[in-house]
Amino acid sequence: MSKNTLAQFAKLMADPKVAAILKATKSKTGLTTKQISAQTKIPNNQLYYTINKMQDADLLTIVNQVQVKNLTENYYSSAHLSHETPHDLDGLDTDLTDISGTWTQAHVQQVLQWIMLLNHDFTEAYQEEMTRKQPDKSAIFFSNAILNLSAVGEHQLRLDLTKLLGDAEKNDPDPQSTDKRQVKLLIEKWQ
Repeated sequence: MSKNTLAQFAKLMADPKVAAILKATKSKTGLTTKQISAQTKIPNNQLYYTINKMQDADLLTIVNQVQVKNLTENYYSSAHLSHETPHDLDGLDTDLTDISGTWTQAHVQQVLQWIMLLNHDFTEAYQEEMTRKQPDKSAIFFSNAILNLSAVGEHQLRLDLTKLLGDAEKNDPDPQSTDKRQVKLLIEKWQ
């Protein structure tokens, strides 16, 4: 990713269009810009700049090209970013980013910048929520756990968390609620 600076990558990852495009293109077969537009509800003319930036950052790859009259249609995929097989992730109906170790190894500095950006966003939101008059009614929280797990248990925990996150909207006990809000989660694991 020598084409982009860390700051440019962090800015790219903070763009909601990027998250929507990553979600839509997780299949190995990829999608055209028209198909991405239909799935993300982002107008076609607003996709080209973001898709080009995502290609420069190795977040999207062209997996197929089809000649339609005098135009070449590109099919874009983000499947190379994922640990799971596309089949596993295609079942998840959420804005879920689960990036593979192989891709991360080639982009360590960019991923660290992204994590710092997400942690900064959390810290700012936490501080804002706790300075309100009713902090007991805050919607922000953090949890911490230290677990002793085998390698298989650790892998299963990651799969369980990924599945839980992927099914959260579908399992909302009040799907017709009119006061829904965006919930952001970042799960970090280290030894």
